[in-house]
Amino acid sequence: MRRALHFVCIVFAVVAAGQSVATSNDEFVPPDDYPTGWYARIETSAGRILAMLHPDQAPQSVAHFAGLAEGTLEWIDPISGQSQKAPYYDGIHVSFAKAGHLFEVGYRNGTSETPSLWVPHEGKSPRGFGDRAGRLGMTTKGAGISGVVFFVTASTNRRLNGKYPCFGTVVSDLDTVYRISEVKTHESGRPIEPVTIEKIRIFSVGNPPPIPEPVPYVPSRVPMTEREPGL
Repeated sequence: MRRALHFVCIVFAVVAAGQSVATSNDEFVPPDDYPTGWYARIETSAGRILAMLHPDQAPQSVAHFAGLAEGTLEWIDPISGQSQKAPYYDGIHVSFAKAGHLFEVGYRNGTSETPSLWVPHEGKSPRGFGDRAGRLGMTTKGAGISGVVFFVTASTNRRLNGKYPCFGTVVSDLDTVYRISEVKTHESGRPIEPVTIEKIRIFSVGNPPPIPEPVPYVPSRVPMTEREPGL
């Protein structure tokens, strides 16, 4: 049983619609004391972050994040306008950082744009932002929850509870979160020296239920103006 926990799934289990989502372990072996579940390995130019995902409380936020990270979910490039199906987060920069607060990732053009994907509001959940640092959440824009742009908290903040979906929790390398949030920035919050997300990969420990399939969603009021980074 203990040896079984060393295995990283190479292919997602069959998801709700009968499709499968490929994952890669890249020689990575998680600690054997990790509980059964889905995890994200976030490799950045400032260090690694490991986070446990919470599909039980934010299924569509996790589904979109995982699909974009692994390149199985189609997205529109805001610069070229072309449809893409490749790892979305690989190579993009942190767009906003605030010391002792959080950092934010997900804008392909480095600043801001209207998200091409949305998720329903999944903000009320047992795991919130008020009890610890290292929570992963999806940002908002107007009346909609982005299915693309996410943030990682560097402190507790009860103000975020119920407003943003909490879809993950950092379980290792929280010091990397602090380090990124504390980088020097322009007045806009954009890091002066770019912090790059080199890659994000999804893996499982044990035999958790499959991650749900991403479901297309359109908010009641799609914002027409660009959102400035930062909560």
